[in-house]
Amino acid sequence: PLGGVLALAQRARKPMQKSDPPNLAPSRRSAIRSFKVMDVVAKADRLARAGREIYHLEVGQPQSSAPQPAIRVAQEQLAADRCGYTSARGEPPLRQAIADMYLREYGVTVSTDRIHLTPGSSGAFTIAFMAAFDVGDAVAVPAVCYPCYRNLLQCYGVEVISLPVDAKYNVTAAVLAAGQHDRAAAGLPAIKGLILSSPANPTGAILTPEELKALCEHCDRTGVQFISDELYHKIVFEGAPRAACALEYSSSPIIINGFSKACSYGRTGWRLGSGPVTSTSPDPLRPTA
Repeated sequence: PLGGVLALAQRARKPMQKSDPPNLAPSRRSAIRSFKVMDVVAKADRLARAGREIYHLEVGQPQSSAPQPAIRVAQEQLAADRCGYTSARGEPPLRQAIADMYLREYGVTVSTDRIHLTPGSSGAFTIAFMAAFDVGDAVAVPAVCYPCYRNLLQCYGVEVISLPVDAKYNVTAAVLAAGQHDRAAAGLPAIKGLILSSPANPTGAILTPEELKALCEHCDRTGVQFISDELYHKIVFEGAPRAACALEYSSSPIIINGFSKACSYGRTGWRLGSGPVTSTSPDPLRPTA
């Protein structure tokens, strides 16, 4: 018996023969276009490391650094070794501060239970899309929009519908209604969702409060899940319409926001998204957050 054990141990020490690598193919959903801005960033970084002087105009971020109070608090928290898991929805004091902001700036009461903090607004889009849409759903985006909307939706097997923009580069209730009519006339599945930003990336177009109200009401009336990207709300020129929040007009929209763009936040690269925010009951995002 002992000899048998030793023989097994000796055989176990012999190097195993490697098998031929499996023929693994990428998924069809991975066949999406790269995010061209990040391609330019990567090339610019390579040139900078080679000693070239680069003027960065390719990414949307404030020229200023993060506010000094935010940097100071971050340093204090790091020194206190505040590293570890938190609530899946984020730290309660920050969620409360965000709820206070929605009440102060938009007159909207949002429970902290409906606020989800994510690793950047891209993380917010990820859980929102997973919670709202199924494979094969038809989801509309403006013909001119943030390209990652399409990339993420395609990754989840969603049919992306491009809606034409009007003369002001906006998708209004009338534009959405026309797209719905055309699909119905062609015998195609109804549009399940709509994603857009106002102020818009990359055009800067902005819906008036009245246009946003009409769009929210039309989405509710026709069963369209509206996802409102409000990341650019604090970047509005003097004389432009007020950047209204979709929750002012309906409890159904999912709101995406973050801390990277406006100079009052200026935390590009900190990867902190403040959303999605929902007011519907039950919260469809909680299982995916």
